[in-house]
Amino acid sequence: MRRRRLSGVAVRPLNFTVRGQPMRKQLLLAGACLGLLCAYYYALTLVEGYAAALPIPPRWIAFFPSRVVGFLSLSVLFDTAALVLVSLPVAVLLARFGGATAVALIMTTALFVVTVVPSLIENFNRGALAGFHTPWRLYMAFGCLEFIAVLPLLVWLLRRLPSNNRWRGP
Repeated sequence: MRRRRLSGVAVRPLNFTVRGQPMRKQLLLAGACLGLLCAYYYALTLVEGYAAALPIPPRWIAFFPSRVVGFLSLSVLFDTAALVLVSLPVAVLLARFGGATAVALIMTTALFVVTVVPSLIENFNRGALAGFHTPWRLYMAFGCLEFIAVLPLLVWLLRRLPSNNRWRGP
């Protein structure tokens, strides 16, 4: 004989489904970002080294009042081109797979803190930066700001692009 149901009582069926593990997805995403950051730093080191080894044409230096300003202006141009060249594929990946501009900013700031700040602190402590003239100091400051800002700026610009998907559905 079956038990009678109580009147006015709603009974929900038991649900034994197992949900996905969100922590695994977050760890995988963090690992992918770390791998991308290492690849970015390696490619940036190679391309910046190549850009620094390029010869400076004498006609370029003739346009500027001193050799130092001519050299630094072309160095800024080469460094910026190398940084944008390396940052563009990384920015496309970050923008395509939902990485926010904050993720790119955190990545570049962490890379800056780990790779550049220790040498800056060491040079400050030794007093090695005191002998640099103003154009060199400006060049170094611009390079540091550029290093931190280019990747987040590219991600922000790529995320602002309109979608190519014009399909609205049935």
